[in-house]
Amino acid sequence: MGVEPGTVFGDYRIEAVEREDAAVAVLLAHDLREGGSVVLHIAGEPAGELSAIRFLERAQRIGSVEHPNLLAIHDARTCEGRVVAVTQAPPGRRLDALLAENRFGSTPAVRIARQVASAVDALEEAGASPPPLTPERIWVDDAGDAHLDGLDGRIGLTPPAASSSASLASLIGQLTAKVPPAVGTVVIRAREGAYLSAGQFADELRGVEISAAQRRRRNALSVVVIATVILVAILLSAL
Repeated sequence: MGVEPGTVFGDYRIEAVEREDAAVAVLLAHDLREGGSVVLHIAGEPAGELSAIRFLERAQRIGSVEHPNLLAIHDARTCEGRVVAVTQAPPGRRLDALLAENRFGSTPAVRIARQVASAVDALEEAGASPPPLTPERIWVDDAGDAHLDGLDGRIGLTPPAASSSASLASLIGQLTAKVPPAVGTVVIRAREGAYLSAGQFADELRGVEISAAQRRRRNALSVVVIATVILVAILLSAL
C-alpha cells in the first residue's frame, strides 16, 4: 500500500509499519478521534475484491470473539476504498523480539503455549481458522501473558499449515530448549495428531503445569519436615 509513518488514513495517523505484504498491511496508529494507540490491518486488495471481502468477513467473525489472550478487534469496515480492521494496541513486546535476546525456561514457555492454544481454540469454536502460530504474531506483556494477533489476510488464499496442535508443539520448541519429560510427551503426541483441537492441547499443558506445581509444593513441604526433624533432634540431644 505504501502508507508511510506520519500520514493520515481516515481517522488515524500512522505511527509505524509493523509488517506489510501483498495481502495485508499492519500499521501502528494513533486514533485522532478517540485518542490512544491502535493497530490497523488494511487489506492489500481494494474493497470489493474477493480477498478483501473474505478479510472483512474474517475480521467481523474474530471481532465477536472475546478472549483474554486474543487481541481484540474494535471495528472492521471500509475506509478510503480499503477494508480495514482496527484492533487494540498490543501489550508488551513481540515474542520474536524477546526470543532474539534469550530463549525461555520451560515454565514460561509452557504458559505462553497454553495461552495461545486457548486463544486458538476460541477462534476455531467461532469458525475462524487460526493464523500462522509464529512468534511475530504473539505479544507478551509484563505479567508474562501471551496475546495472539488472530488476523491474517492470506487465509483462504494459501493451503492450510499443520494442525493447530502440531504448530503449537513446534512453538514450544522455538521457545525453550529445556523441555521436561511430561511436556515432551505432550509435544510428541501433538505432532502425531493425538489432539482433536487446540483446546485439548491446552488442557494437557494445563495438567502438566498443575502437576509440576504440586510436585514443587510437595518437595518444599518435605524440606520443611526434614528441617524440623533435624532441629528437634538437635534440641533433644542438647538436653
